[in-house]
Amino acid sequence: MKIHEQYLTETNEQLLKRHKERTGEPIYIGIIQKNMDEVLPMINNVGNSGNKVQDLLEIATHILGVITLKQPFMDGNRRTGIIAVGKFLRDNGYDLDIVPEEENSELRRMLRKIKDRMSTLNQEIMGQLSFYISERMKEHEPRR
Repeated sequence: MKIHEQYLTETNEQLLKRHKERTGEPIYIGIIQKNMDEVLPMINNVGNSGNKVQDLLEIATHILGVITLKQPFMDGNRRTGIIAVGKFLRDNGYDLDIVPEEENSELRRMLRKIKDRMSTLNQEIMGQLSFYISERMKEHEPRR
């Protein structure tokens, strides 16, 4: 269940290219390597309890929080975190059930707090993120 740099960078590139196609806005694809070098250990050093659901939740929470905090990409860090969590959970048999309009704005507010006010991961905000994800994490049901 480890996260690799390529997994995150490909997610960021795809997201930014889609955004440009939809909006025509300029995008800035690239990574800030020193930040990425901090991101991966922070994500990969959690989720070791042996309880699959608990571990997935902890890793997903850290993907969102750490990418937002460390800003490893030139553009689209919060969006990349959200999409990467959805991909990560789906790859591990779960879906992240987010209604794009209302709930996504709630999530973005939490992520903005991390980005704007913190130099380290605040346990209270991480707890809120974890609760938010746990309430929307559903076992993946294959399409029929």
